[in-house]
This record gives sequence, structure tokens and C-alpha cells, in this order.
Amino acid sequence: MEIALVVCRNPKNGKWLAINDAKGQGWGFIAGLVDPPENFFDAGLREAKEEAGIDIEIKGILRFEYNEREPNVSTHKMIMYAEPKDPDQELKQEADNNSGKPLEETEEARWLSIDELLKLKYGKPGWRGNGLYDWIRYIEKGGQIYPTSLFVPEGTPVKEEKSSSN
Repeated sequence: MEIALVVCRNPKNGKWLAINDAKGQGWGFIAGLVDPPENFFDAGLREAKEEAGIDIEIKGILRFEYNEREPNVSTHKMIMYAEPKDPDQELKQEADNNSGKPLEETEEARWLSIDELLKLKYGKPGWRGNGLYDWIRYIEKGGQIYPTSLFVPEGTPVKEEKSSSN
């Protein structure tokens, strides 16, 4: 199983994108399964549109995680950093409803400061886990954001670049 997770910051106001999951799991970041033939980046773009109603640009990779739960069963997660293509684009204003069917994606999406996010932690529905908060703190403290060129299709030619250590 492959999962794309996206931490998104609005460069215009410095706020972070949080989504309230439609399945009652609470506030967190954009996340979803990679649907073949998608790659992690394509899945992140699609999930941002589905869950928050916005178009984003993947700016970098925060981490690639794996979990081998049992023989022949593993999970791979790519956590990416993104920004909206248009910082003024409106977030999804209404919950998914699909004509009376159960909600599929999110109740709502909001741009939040860290203080605003912290206020949601103990309310209902609360947080979907500490992941979003942890990654926001990591980025704001100058944590490494790796280039997207780190993740390429097999067989991609290696580009020779000048090293700053020469």
C-alpha cells in the first residue's frame, strides 16, 4: 500500500492547511492512497483537490517512510511539502455530500496558524494524530525539505551537477 501525505503552507499568510476528515477522524493533513498508475506526487495533487478543493505545487519531500507489518505486506508513505498554486484560491466551503451518500473526503478545510491548530486539538473532533503539528514545527524550525528530484522513475539518467565542495 502506498500513501501520499501533504503538508501545505500558504506563503501569503504563513498559515497551514488542515482538513477535517469526513469519517470523524479529526483534523490533519492531506492524505490518501496512491491509485495506480499514479505516483506519490500525482496522488498528492489529486488528494489536495478532493480534500481541500485547491490546486497545489509539490515543492519538496519531507520524508519517505515504510512499514513491513508482516511478510509480503508493507506500507510506503511519502510526506511532501507543498504550497497552493494560487494563494488566494478558495478552500472547499462545503462538506462532500454526493446526493445523500455518506461523506467521502472532508467536512471542511481551513488555513490555520499553529495557535489555531492547537485550539482544535482538544475540541471535537480533535486531531487525527500529531503528524500535521509535528511536521509544521519541523519546517518552521528550519528542518530539511529535500528536492523532488530525489524521487524519480527507475532508469532516469543521472545529471551531472557542479558540486559546491569542489
